[in-house]
Amino acid sequence: MKALILKYIDYLFVFLAPIAIGFAYFLVIMLLKRINKNVNYVLGLIIPLVINVVFLFMVFPTYQGELSSAFVESVSYFGLSLAGTLTYGVFAIAASGIRKRSKPTLTK
Repeated sequence: MKALILKYIDYLFVFLAPIAIGFAYFLVIMLLKRINKNVNYVLGLIIPLVINVVFLFMVFPTYQGELSSAFVESVSYFGLSLAGTLTYGVFAIAASGIRKRSKPTLTK
């Protein structure tokens, strides 16, 4: 029973790691944006998208017509990198939306 709980915790960390990495990357871009006004969230999306493309190109050579363990492993890496990118994207959209709503407007 203890081995099953430890295995569950391992899978939970595998699930939460890309989300935590995506959030940490968002915080880094947010801090860079405060330091340098030329940085925006779309430019911060370039690095995660490049990582996703690299993992996607790792998927194609491993498919040999059937579901091999190498194919499933490369698809899972692509899915984990995509989860981090989506996490960053959600936080970036939310932050830019909050910033646009909180700016005071001049009314006549």
